[in-house]
Amino acid sequence: MMKFFCITAFLSLAIFFACSSCSEKKKKKAVYNAIEKYDDDNLYAQSGDEIRVPYTEIGGVKYVDVRVNGIQFEMIFDTGCSNALISISEFNYLKSKGLISGNDILGKGKSQIADGSIVEETIVNLSEVVIDDQILCADIRAGVSKNANAPLLLGNAVLDKFATVTIDTENSTLNFRIK
Repeated sequence: MMKFFCITAFLSLAIFFACSSCSEKKKKKAVYNAIEKYDDDNLYAQSGDEIRVPYTEIGGVKYVDVRVNGIQFEMIFDTGCSNALISISEFNYLKSKGLISGNDILGKGKSQIADGSIVEETIVNLSEVVIDDQILCADIRAGVSKNANAPLLLGNAVLDKFATVTIDTENSTLNFRIK
């Protein structure tokens, strides 16, 4: 009986490890303005490849997991935003962590917001915007809203780097095709 138990346990473990190693497929990464630390296994996407990024939808708004200069945030996928947008709260947090410096402040700009009004904002350089740990975009222009509660927007400063960005509502993914 003990021999049967040992053989069954061994076979179960062997099947488990065989299946788990087969199912682990590394995702290709898209890298723009590549930074050496992302050179792991040369898994970069090539021209024409498509990177699928899951999104969460709340009230018709699509949210994507993003790391800005190493800090995890959720940003709204927004094709109407010309750059990217962070609030003064996120800006101050990144600055307090030493992840944004005075050199990253590019100046002032004006933007038209959704209600049609024109607002002045500080323009900054975000050295890294990483979407879903798959897509690295370096040196992204972003506006800093004076409104501490302003949503974070993933706009055209990032989206324009791709040949196409499509929305797959069946699978809740944004599909980024590499130029």
